[in-house]
Amino acid sequence: MMRQEGSSPVADRQVRGHGDQALFIEVKAYGRLSMFSRSTIRATVDNLQAVLNAMPLPVIMKDRSHRVVVANDAACTFFGTPREALLGSLDEQLPEDQRAVFWKVDNQVFETGEPNENEEVVTDAKGDVHVIVTRKRLVELDTNDGREPFILAILSDVTKIREAEARAAYLAEHDPLTGLSNRNRLTDTLAEAVAASGRSQTKVGLLLLDLDGFKQVNDRYGHVAGDELLRVVARRLSGHVRSGDTVSRIGGDEFCVVQVGVQQPAGAFALAKRLIRAFEEPVLVGQTRVSVSASIGIALFPDDASGMDELYNNADMALYAVKRSGGGSYLRFDHFPEGQVWPEWDVEKELRAAITHGDISLAYQPLCDGMDSVVVGYEALARWTHPERGEISPDVFIPVAERTGIIRRLGAWIVERACRDAAMWPDHVRVSVNVSSTQLEDGHMAGTVRHALDVSGLAPRRLELEIKESALIGATEMVAQTFSQLKEIGVLLALDDFGAGTSSISSIQRMPFDRIKIDRSFVSNLDSDARSVAIIRAILAIGKELDLSVTAAGVEHESQRIALRHMGCPELQGFLLGRPEPLSRVNERAEQANEGKEAT
Repeated sequence: MMRQEGSSPVADRQVRGHGDQALFIEVKAYGRLSMFSRSTIRATVDNLQAVLNAMPLPVIMKDRSHRVVVANDAACTFFGTPREALLGSLDEQLPEDQRAVFWKVDNQVFETGEPNENEEVVTDAKGDVHVIVTRKRLVELDTNDGREPFILAILSDVTKIREAEARAAYLAEHDPLTGLSNRNRLTDTLAEAVAASGRSQTKVGLLLLDLDGFKQVNDRYGHVAGDELLRVVARRLSGHVRSGDTVSRIGGDEFCVVQVGVQQPAGAFALAKRLIRAFEEPVLVGQTRVSVSASIGIALFPDDASGMDELYNNADMALYAVKRSGGGSYLRFDHFPEGQVWPEWDVEKELRAAITHGDISLAYQPLCDGMDSVVVGYEALARWTHPERGEISPDVFIPVAERTGIIRRLGAWIVERACRDAAMWPDHVRVSVNVSSTQLEDGHMAGTVRHALDVSGLAPRRLELEIKESALIGATEMVAQTFSQLKEIGVLLALDDFGAGTSSISSIQRMPFDRIKIDRSFVSNLDSDARSVAIIRAILAIGKELDLSVTAAGVEHESQRIALRHMGCPELQGFLLGRPEPLSRVNERAEQANEGKEAT
């Protein structure tokens, strides 16, 4: 019998003919057999189709061979297929891999008779991907061939719901500004890392990082610039860790790195150095280049803590110690009895060993011409990398060296090493070395300097000794004698932190200084304090009248550099112009500068 237009295959197969005047259909309706005319059957089928079409959800029915026998309008719209083409099809509108998933579930329902609810990813006719929840159940209908099973499926598009759920889950564990893990996720990450370290017999390094100078950027350039800076910081940090390590933003300008698979503390120190170097280049925020540095506190599991909370607290204590000592460095936590972070007798003992074993090195921060920012010198800064504790701040070991007398040996090494390094630089580039009051008073300073110049071959005029104003308070006759001897040798003398103390004027009047360095506190307030501007102008005037060169220290922003240049400051120093870096980098820059000159 030919199927009539508008009818469904199921209805056709249910029809039993007894001539043209009457047709019978056997249906299960209220548990009894009913008899209908052809017109009644057609009306029933049409009404059923109308009901299905009114449903907003796609509804289809398939037979045992997976052929579609019923489809409502919503199903036709979803699959982008006319009903005439959809009926009798074998899900050709679906990609083969998705069709196989549907068929597998269908077969399971056919075999067990149990309803099924399954979530699947489906590509519609437009190529858009949807997440579909399909509810399927088995129904049995009487047909010409007897009673046969069919699958009735209702499809619900939950794509937007799943997207919202995924977004909520993401935001629960990620920082929306940077995309990094947040504090909530950090707890799980740390727990996983600690558990894995026990199985692999390795350590977990927890590095807490705080930005130095972030508040100034926020205050000066606004929160939009601050947010952009945080995004750049996140990218830089992520670019300097291994794939198994995790970078998190835990609030404000605080970041955290969970380092896994650490064999020795040196591995955590190496990572800390990489992260600190990531801030050597200024950050471009809009059209402005800003400079920030990083302070890092380190704690290792299980060496420094027995659990996650203790590990975090100890890393935080180490970070606080770094910030208190001036920032821009890293420190590992160590706990000692009576609340002492590191007893002085231990510092003295290990400092002596460090000098013997060559664990002390020098970093060089550039001194630049105030007009064109060309490098005219470098300040030598002592650095101590402890094999267990990491970078030890000079604020920690220099005072101990002075109190214990180690400074004589350490100071002599620094002067000689600096002179040897500077001898490789162009003749117009000088090296500056800090000298303590203890060195000035011991009567050996002049001899130390002569020896360093002799063995290095450095011209005396290229060595500058910097003395803090505080070192001259209560200066003895020996200090005055040392100054006189140093001037005879021909080295330059600079008064550091000028203006910060109470005897600046008398110091340059009594001692034969060649240079004064403006204290960084005046430079940092240059943009916001008119009195700092007036003081700097006065210092420049004093320098000019007394024939003293002047260096402004602590230049960190372009606006400060421009203001100092307009005031005629001869020399500048600060993070804007360059951070302390190892000799290899200094020599590399010098070679690049020479190549540039030759090319022109």
